Amino acid sequence: MAGIILESGVVLVPLACAALYIIIASNMLLFIFATVAATVGFVAYRLRYHYSSGARGDLIKKNKDKKRAAAQQESDHSGGEFDEIVQDAQRHCDVDDEVVERSGALLATAVTPEKTKYDMELYGSALSYDHRCFYICGRPTWVLAADFDYWRIPFPSAAPSSKKADLGQADQITDTWRRVLLQYKAAGFNAVRIRFHWGFHSPSKGKYDFTGSRDVNRLLALCEELGVLVIACLGPYVGDDVQGGGYPFWLIQRDHIRLRHLRASGVKIWDDRFAAAEGEWYDQLISMLVGHEAMTKNARGRGCILMVQLENHLGVRGALELPLALQDETRLLARMARERVIRAPLVTNNLRWPGDFTSLAARAWAAAEKKLRAYHIIKGAYHPDISGFTVRDIVGSPVDVDAVARVTKGDNAPMAALELHKPTAGSFSSQVESAISQGLSVLSLPAYFRLSSWGNFDSPLEARQSNGTYSAISADGSLSADARSARLVLHIARAFELQVASSDSLNSRPWITSANRPTVRGISVSGLPASSVRVRRQWELAATATRTHELTSESKLGEDQQQMTIAAYVDGQGAAAEGSDLAILFTLAGAPAVAKGHSFALTATFGPRQRGIFMANLVVGSEEDGVLALVAASKEIYTRVALDHGAEAWICAEECVQSGQLFFDGECQVSGHAEVEIVDVAHAKDRKFSFVIPKPGPGVATVTGAGGATVHIVLLAQKSLDTLVVDYGSFDREKSDHGKTAGALPAVAWGADGILMPARGNIELALTRASCASRVVVVSRTQPQHCSGMRSLDNSSDSVYQGQPFVWHYVADADDQSKGTATGTSVSGLEKRTTDWGSLPWKLLPTMADLETMDQINLMSWQRDLGTFAYQATDVGLNASHVLHRCQVRLKPQHLTASTIKLQLNVRHRCTVWVNGVNMSGHETFHEQSAEPGSLAACIESMRNAGAASGPDRWGGTATYDVTKAVNISAADDEDGALNEVIVIIESYGLGTQADGANDARAPRGLLAAYWHGFNLIGEDHDDSEIHDHSHDKRTEQLKIKWEICGVDVTQLQQPYGSSGFPDEATQAGWQATVEHPFAALGWSTRLNVNVNAGVQWWRWRLAPANANKDEPVYLVISGKVVAYVWVNGLLLSKHRASTSSSSVLLRGGLGGSGRSASSVADDVVVMMYGWADDADTSNSTVAVELSLSDSRELEALEH
Repeated sequence: MAGIILESGVVLVPLACAALYIIIASNMLLFIFATVAATVGFVAYRLRYHYSSGARGDLIKKNKDKKRAAAQQESDHSGGEFDEIVQDAQRHCDVDDEVVERSGALLATAVTPEKTKYDMELYGSALSYDHRCFYICGRPTWVLAADFDYWRIPFPSAAPSSKKADLGQADQITDTWRRVLLQYKAAGFNAVRIRFHWGFHSPSKGKYDFTGSRDVNRLLALCEELGVLVIACLGPYVGDDVQGGGYPFWLIQRDHIRLRHLRASGVKIWDDRFAAAEGEWYDQLISMLVGHEAMTKNARGRGCILMVQLENHLGVRGALELPLALQDETRLLARMARERVIRAPLVTNNLRWPGDFTSLAARAWAAAEKKLRAYHIIKGAYHPDISGFTVRDIVGSPVDVDAVARVTKGDNAPMAALELHKPTAGSFSSQVESAISQGLSVLSLPAYFRLSSWGNFDSPLEARQSNGTYSAISADGSLSADARSARLVLHIARAFELQVASSDSLNSRPWITSANRPTVRGISVSGLPASSVRVRRQWELAATATRTHELTSESKLGEDQQQMTIAAYVDGQGAAAEGSDLAILFTLAGAPAVAKGHSFALTATFGPRQRGIFMANLVVGSEEDGVLALVAASKEIYTRVALDHGAEAWICAEECVQSGQLFFDGECQVSGHAEVEIVDVAHAKDRKFSFVIPKPGPGVATVTGAGGATVHIVLLAQKSLDTLVVDYGSFDREKSDHGKTAGALPAVAWGADGILMPARGNIELALTRASCASRVVVVSRTQPQHCSGMRSLDNSSDSVYQGQPFVWHYVADADDQSKGTATGTSVSGLEKRTTDWGSLPWKLLPTMADLETMDQINLMSWQRDLGTFAYQATDVGLNASHVLHRCQVRLKPQHLTASTIKLQLNVRHRCTVWVNGVNMSGHETFHEQSAEPGSLAACIESMRNAGAASGPDRWGGTATYDVTKAVNISAADDEDGALNEVIVIIESYGLGTQADGANDARAPRGLLAAYWHGFNLIGEDHDDSEIHDHSHDKRTEQLKIKWEICGVDVTQLQQPYGSSGFPDEATQAGWQATVEHPFAALGWSTRLNVNVNAGVQWWRWRLAPANANKDEPVYLVISGKVVAYVWVNGLLLSKHRASTSSSSVLLRGGLGGSGRSASSVADDVVVMMYGWADDADTSNSTVAVELSLSDSRELEALEH
């Protein structure tokens, strides 16, 4: 209700006050006051609604019941001089142009959770889950995902000219997807969340495209090939980081359809038309997904879709934690999915941690809801198979499992954090580590990878301040320090997935009292509070036990089943300085209560993360090859590699990075880079233990148990850990245990960006310049026979790992050594042109008064506004970044009514004004809310400030320009008058996102109103009797002033998000060679002087690599207070905001493609720029812009 209270507060408050006083003391004075208050409130509300929406479908047709007849009447009506723009508006509004079956009929039969529930009995052998985790073919699985927005990877949208070219482009797209997905796997993820963008696939009404870069079927098949799990987010709303929330432009333009059923902010009324549109999208999309689900077998093995997400943030609560969503929204989407043969578990992302779980208002509403259901006043709430939620800071607000179970109704499903955001003052690595320590087995990180910000996908807030600092991995694939720390955490999680994924809190029942081998049952850390240590345990059941065996407090387990693995997550941030010692206390089974003492202690230090994950009760080997039991470790084990005869290689940090010890059962033999002490332990007097202490520095220590089982401890320096990568590709693809110890991986490497063993004996390495200039080390069971681009070194070469039969060294071939130096880049054909305003396709734009004279709109006299335009840019399909307006007026001395002439403009979001070729600067109407989106504070803030980034947009945002010096006035005897031309360019930061109950997708954009002051065109040649209202003489001067509009109708484009809005953006006319400030080599900066009075200026050149076989990253760095747009091969790649900070765009190389057919082909680069006079040099009206070409290393130095 927050939205309607805010939007009509001016109505409700006076009415309430008046009614109260009338009740208390009724008299005529108060009655008059109430009447006046009601009238003023109603007028203000109507103005508020009018100014927010413009003269759209529901304003043009005042009565909803008469829309059909009015539309038919208008179809035969000629709009006169405005006919073209009126027809455009009618075409985009398209009122009642479709016959909609009542979607509510789908809900005539009650849709209950039982009717849409995942069929565990039928598909459980392939995919099952409980409150701990998912099980794929019985294997406990952590779902560690990051968002993969395939639509953010730039590809050309032009259709190929032949089938051969079509196949070539499809292969190029697939190769790019493969490279990006392998980068995800190299970063430690085993899954991706794919948000399917409705607007990306549907450029215009009734048209859907699933080819080329939109080929969903091909993308999912590739995920199956690479062993990547998928969380499929169907939408239709996908998130508040994209404009329009992902809805197609053609749907947003149809005002008679209530997006997300929102009548006003915070108020929903069911809309059958919107439900029917959702069904149309599901019809098109789900047909591509069926056959790719994880419980389905296909030619590539198992499918990849693990779960299907319905909508996003649909159930977010409003003011006072009151639910905003209609229950039937989720019910209908679930039924649509099931009727279209989706069999995977259904999940929603409706909840927010911790507010929806712990706040007083949420709990109070839950109690009230329970009572209302008990008395059958409301229906029971619908819950899908899994309830997902959004987390902003899981470190500062830990998850309470019991509280989550209460909110999710205890549905025995794993907790799924579908949006685990990076906290404002935190890191991704801390979020991931805290999440898995708290039992979250399903998580997805949004914006972890910065694929691209190309085109116009971003929401207004993202578009204005997008700089990539949020992302952990940049567009060229380079990892930040946060990403490297997070990768180590993910390595640990993946290495011990089988042992820890299906874990419970250590304090949960049944408790272990005895075991057939020394088993740790309790862990604490001296000097740290209990809240800093989280211990989770997972039972290791014998082969005779099933994976679905539930352990309860009454369970009677035999000794062969009394084994468990323990993971201790220790948070030392703020408690101990890096490098300081801490004591970890372990208590064995069979010992007295933990509070009465511990069995033994190990010392450790924290590494750079100031956190630690320590394992206990880990068994290596088998009965055939012998068993080596790790009782406990204070040394982090980052990953494990399966070797011959059941042996393993454990990758750890050297002592100066993170010190610790390893405690093995029995008397072990230790050789190499470690020492051993044989000790006794309290509570296990009849056994001996081996206390293994690694030596300082990198190296390899070998520990061999009494039965012959062996563990090689490989100690790495921090530099090597930063580049540690694991072959998850073949491991996830095969879905089998490598070696006789479950969970060990096939190969690891350091010094590379990725590793993959696609076939036995072969290896593929993703290389950086640094790895090409230095050594790459691989740890695997057998020596790879072939490594593309690398040559093997003899193991006797100088290395601390020399002589180890599982360590292999590689260096780049001589031909690839040039990767270690900056790539030379040749630039040629520098040309320049200027936009010709006269050649653009202008259309007359009517004001509200113009439409009134055409009898197309019948507004009250107080509502008529001669300066307010009847149509916004979005009403006629101009949803690209820019929309252009032009006003031509002839002035004579007798028209002047004041000594100064002023122009008043109201725009969204940023305008630039020229009067007769003179730049008048501009202004911006945009407000970045400080409050959390969707909150009551955010709504109030949006009402107070015009141009709100989220929520309702209040009327305002005007600026007045004194154009006296730029205006031309003719001589008194000039019959026609002197011509004046005004050009106004409006840059829109994007449509509102319609997020969290905010009805803002149709908030105004473009030029809303324009007023002239200082002259009157009504002279001797005009009959005053034509003016309907003589009380508005000062405004009637606008009557003969005509404004025109032009731009790009995005609904007519194959790629509606790829246009700047300038109709001439792709023209080949007007280009002229220029020699000013030519480019030189990579890393050399040049200066271009942008003349602000010249309008919009364009530069282009060809960019070619110096070596045809190299495709190293090349950035264009832009510095200067101008607006700059960059195209590569016809694709809008980036935007530079007019600010003092620089921005960069990746022209070549990196994770995504820019439409190049091969690395040897030169790229066409186009840069468009314009600026404000306020930022220009007053002597020559130019703004200096620095352009430079840079590689990733130079760019990093620039940013620092």
